[in-house]
Amino acid sequence: MNPPSFIGVALAEELCKFLFLKAFICDNREFNEPFDGIVYGGMVGCGFATVENIMYVLQHGQAVGMFRMVTAVPTHAFLGIILGYFMGRAKFSYNPVRHLIQGLGVVVILHGTYDTAAFSNTAWSFYLMFAIVLLGIYLGLKAKRELEKLSTVIEFSAKQYFPTKGRRKKIPLYLKDIRCLLSRGKLVPDDNLMDVTTGKIKSIRKIFSAKIDPQYNRLPKIPFCGLPVKLFLIFHQMTFGLYLYFWFLGNYRDFKSYNKIKVNPELLALGLFVSTILPYYIFGVIMRALDIHGNVPMVNIIFNLAIAGIETFFLFYQLQMLSGFLKKRLKHSFSVLIIILLFFILSSIKKILPTAIPYYMLWEMILILIQGGILAVVQRDLNLYWRIENDRTHSAHCD
Repeated sequence: MNPPSFIGVALAEELCKFLFLKAFICDNREFNEPFDGIVYGGMVGCGFATVENIMYVLQHGQAVGMFRMVTAVPTHAFLGIILGYFMGRAKFSYNPVRHLIQGLGVVVILHGTYDTAAFSNTAWSFYLMFAIVLLGIYLGLKAKRELEKLSTVIEFSAKQYFPTKGRRKKIPLYLKDIRCLLSRGKLVPDDNLMDVTTGKIKSIRKIFSAKIDPQYNRLPKIPFCGLPVKLFLIFHQMTFGLYLYFWFLGNYRDFKSYNKIKVNPELLALGLFVSTILPYYIFGVIMRALDIHGNVPMVNIIFNLAIAGIETFFLFYQLQMLSGFLKKRLKHSFSVLIIILLFFILSSIKKILPTAIPYYMLWEMILILIQGGILAVVQRDLNLYWRIENDRTHSAHCD
């Protein structure tokens, strides 16, 4: 451990974010439910990363900017989300100091460990940096998922409460009404409300910080509307194929929320990400150990084909799971083997494509577009699945 990394850098930077959130945002009336902490914390993290990027990139150049794009920027963003999670919990808690100290402690430890690796300049430092980035993303998404559940309960809960004071004493309020009145300053978190059903009196803090899993599981689940194929292709093209990871994450979360299946969307998406990124670092280690230069064409071709195979293998596993969901409602869904074979061919061509050929970027974009077109077949079937589910839900309500 490097004390200057924790005290001089991590604590100073995270304390700056913490004080900004606490002084200017936490007491704002618009901060009227715990999930708002995720939004504001993430935005503060992104803003901090933007300012830091301007300083570093102007001084050290484009190469540093590209490296920070996949390390420092997501780290700042997700550490902001983690800090915002604890800030949201603190605002609606009887013991806010505990949540605030926990949040600041977690982000300082993660940030300090990242900086220790960054300043060490050793062979293992890159692996530790990416490990911290992935851990930050996982924890941030997990925090977001938990408060999203609470936000859903607040939005759709049928429980009602009577205010214990004021002119609204005889008007029952849903949780979403309470949230609205908080934003208008008509209520504050310390106000007491009486449960219409049980007659118990609870403060808004206790209601908004209570265990939400049982309440969330009892809510009726509305089928998702899917994603237009054109929009999927635009996202896939504009992100050079990186949208693939977020696409899987979103689909798994949709199926888990609607069908209550026991999967971890974040870990599955991270598994796909790690499987396609980590081999490049392993290849670098092998090349250095064998003293082989990266400009040996045959070695590069063999390696890139191997990477395409690993990527396709994990994609096969993910598509198999999606196909299993769809077969419950669709008579004819996409063929996993055909999708995988075409994806492997395109991925292999894209990876071994010589950068020296004329119009290289144009060819790269064409291959990415075709690759997205293949995956769009899956999206088409997903849209059909959710359409059928919506029709079933509508028919059940009509009956």
